[in-house]
Amino acid sequence: MLPTPPQPDLLIVIVNYRTPAMTIDCLHALLPELQSMPENARVVVVDNGSADGSADAIHRAIIDHHWQPTCELLPLDHNLGFAGGNNRGIACYPDARYVLLLNSDTLMHPGTLRHCLDLMHARTDIGALACRLLSADGSPQTMARRFPTPLRHTLVALGLPWWLPRWFAHFDPEYISTDHHHHPREVDWLGGAFLLLRGEALQAVGQLDEDFFFYGEDIELCHRLHRHHYTRYYDPRVTITHFGGASADENHHHAPRQNPAYWHARYLVQRKCFGRLAAAWLRILDLLSLSLRLIVMRARGLARSQRYQRDAAAWRLLRKPLST
Repeated sequence: MLPTPPQPDLLIVIVNYRTPAMTIDCLHALLPELQSMPENARVVVVDNGSADGSADAIHRAIIDHHWQPTCELLPLDHNLGFAGGNNRGIACYPDARYVLLLNSDTLMHPGTLRHCLDLMHARTDIGALACRLLSADGSPQTMARRFPTPLRHTLVALGLPWWLPRWFAHFDPEYISTDHHHHPREVDWLGGAFLLLRGEALQAVGQLDEDFFFYGEDIELCHRLHRHHYTRYYDPRVTITHFGGASADENHHHAPRQNPAYWHARYLVQRKCFGRLAAAWLRILDLLSLSLRLIVMRARGLARSQRYQRDAAAWRLLRKPLST
């Protein structure tokens, strides 16, 4: 029987799917940050069944740069999605004190990880924490939002956040206040590109839900943390760079509304977090909203526009059964 490997204070899981160059760049930026930290850290790179030579390239980089004491590669036979890939990495060291889920298309900035760990040490109520994410051009990305409750979806479908923004703007799940990118705060949910989790919280609520393949798993996980009274905290005082969409296929990244995975996750979040009636209600709202937009665009002579074609494809998709 093989000896159980020592559990690290910090486990960092990076899931690679056909982005070996970006993953290696991510490691180049990350690993120097670990050298001066007192915590025992371990990086697990999960190759999610890339079948394109990614695993071999990453393995060679680990050997060539002498990263073996800190970093290891876990190749999978097939693509298990974001949740499944991260769960296999977490399972390598299930008792780690902290777990960082880090996208392969990110670059760690100096001092960011140290700051986030210090905050987790100081605030034992925090179950999940995220920093500010910057695009390649330096513009901030929105990775912390409100839960997409049935009420919020209904008010958005009625257009109230736009018709009466003074009273209803904050009901929009996508609404971000003007100081969002400047002041730390407790939030509902955090995106999974940089998600620092407390190990005991993860053990209490369970790992990522593998019913989600892509999209939505971060919302559902944060909702479980919410039900167990763990704080989700967003701290924009420190940053990383997130290029975005690298591990998604072209349809996922550029036209998510035409992809079944987007809608599947949208309604699965509702069912998992708010119940089956919420999922059914949201689908009705989406069909009504799409139908109205198509009618208006036809009346304006925009039936050949790209937006019309996109919404028509989504409308046709929603008329078919979608398993949730």
